[in-house]
Amino acid sequence: ETGAVGYNYVPLGAQYVSPGFTDEVLYMYMCRVDHFEEQRLDEDEFVNVERIPLDRAVEMVMNNLIVDGKTQTAILKTAMLLRNS
Repeated sequence: ETGAVGYNYVPLGAQYVSPGFTDEVLYMYMCRVDHFEEQRLDEDEFVNVERIPLDRAVEMVMNNLIVDGKTQTAILKTAMLLRNS
């Protein structure tokens, strides 16, 4: 959707989206982005891509500017993995 072409995918683990309501599991990954290609969206779909450095994304999570749980988890796990590598 974003047009990003990634490499070196690393699993970030699984997350139950809504335990007790559904058994849906979300599998998260991080990767390096090599370049961006043209977006391939459905006719009624729109995605605005905004590039945010990881340190800024962590600040945004910690300041409640990013409030989606799966996005928070992916950002914070990515930051920790990169710091500890």
